[in-house]
Amino acid sequence: MWKASTPKDDSEYLERLSKTIFTAGLNWKTIENKWTGFNKAFQSFVPSKVAKFSEREVKTLMKDEAIVRNEKKIRATIHNAEQFLELKNEFGSFQGYLDSFKKDEARLQDDLQERFQHVGPSTARMFLWSVAYPLAPNVSEKKWMSSHHGQA
Repeated sequence: MWKASTPKDDSEYLERLSKTIFTAGLNWKTIENKWTGFNKAFQSFVPSKVAKFSEREVKTLMKDEAIVRNEKKIRATIHNAEQFLELKNEFGSFQGYLDSFKKDEARLQDDLQERFQHVGPSTARMFLWSVAYPLAPNVSEKKWMSSHHGQA
């Protein structure tokens, strides 16, 4: 899929969140192949630009064959950009928001699901993993790791 690394700014965090959301329920390769189209369609995921998208932009995106045309996920991306702007006001940046949770990853995952649209438990974990947030393995991940230990 994609390599986990800490994003350099809020646009990159929004891009990772959006990529995780659009990948949910689909083959990640489908999203990967269209990602250039997504970047163009969502103006490089600059939160202040995406948050201003109106019904006209939603209709345009729904006709854009360069992206996956899922209206709920498109609208979620716009809503989520608005949330990024609120977090910037409150914490200075998305990284500041993440840092505010210290090591309370359960509370952070709950907050991500509450605050952002189209983010459930597995999407929250996958997003945090993609931004190199230090997650402790959960029960199913520990089980998977122990069953695959030593296998190439």
